[in-house]
Amino acid sequence: MPVAILGRREDRQVAAVSDRLASAGVDTRLWDAEDWPGATPLSVTQEAGGTTVTFGEPVDPDAIDAVYYRPLGLDPRTGSLGDAFEERPHAVYNQIREYRGLALSGLRTLEDAGVPIVNPVSTARLHTQKPYQLATFAEAGVPVPETLTTNDPAAARAFIERVDEAIYKPVGGGGHARAVDEETMTDERVGRLQNSPVQFQERLTGETLRLFVLDGDVVATVRVVSEALDYRAGDHDVERYDPQPAVADAAVTAAETLDLRFSGVDVIVEDDGFGVLEANPSPMFAGFDELAGTDVAGALAEYLASYT
Repeated sequence: MPVAILGRREDRQVAAVSDRLASAGVDTRLWDAEDWPGATPLSVTQEAGGTTVTFGEPVDPDAIDAVYYRPLGLDPRTGSLGDAFEERPHAVYNQIREYRGLALSGLRTLEDAGVPIVNPVSTARLHTQKPYQLATFAEAGVPVPETLTTNDPAAARAFIERVDEAIYKPVGGGGHARAVDEETMTDERVGRLQNSPVQFQERLTGETLRLFVLDGDVVATVRVVSEALDYRAGDHDVERYDPQPAVADAAVTAAETLDLRFSGVDVIVEDDGFGVLEANPSPMFAGFDELAGTDVAGALAEYLASYT
């Protein structure tokens, strides 16, 4: 029986895992989300005989061994909906919401029928819930930086006065971390918090790591080499890295507390400790494999194939 991959055909992660599964002789089925929204039939049907899920064609839960789920790329600002979003943003936003709700409902129905999903559907939006992630980590004893996520200008000022150096970044991702400076804390800028919450965090300085956790083990670690505060905003390189046992254990705990079978856990290691920043529920890894010589794609493919 096959392993199914739900995602966009052009996604490098989808391509990498598909290739590795094919090389191992594993039957693979791609549920291509490249043209969503579009004419591809998507259905969840309740009839007297039970529930049927359709992703292009009807899906028999007993005929699928496992599913690897990647973000669907349903961004109303880009792709085929970009122009329409400029003209009728509310209608397009609702259209995307309906597509996402239908697709995730189909996945969750398969999951309830016993099909292993990487990752569980309940974790699909965890990347937009960074405050919850940090609270969960702290409760589990995982070191995290001092953090305030707020829309309260007074709380933000009090936090910045207490923390020597701080950064700020979006609550739900999608933007770069920036250093807090005098311009950041002007009355006009801070006043905007009332309409748009921000995450403030003590600045950790040291080695930036991403640890790939799969089924309770760290299968690869890379160190990001960059002069920028946020490496995504400038030139950077990556190299393989051997993490300290305490750092690896913290990454595994972070993933497990969020019920993530597979995750990319971001950590900054300082001279006298470390802090876990987040655990990505669907990390990109193809670029790291290419640049650092890791084999996250192979490890993930082997894990998915273990269900066949």
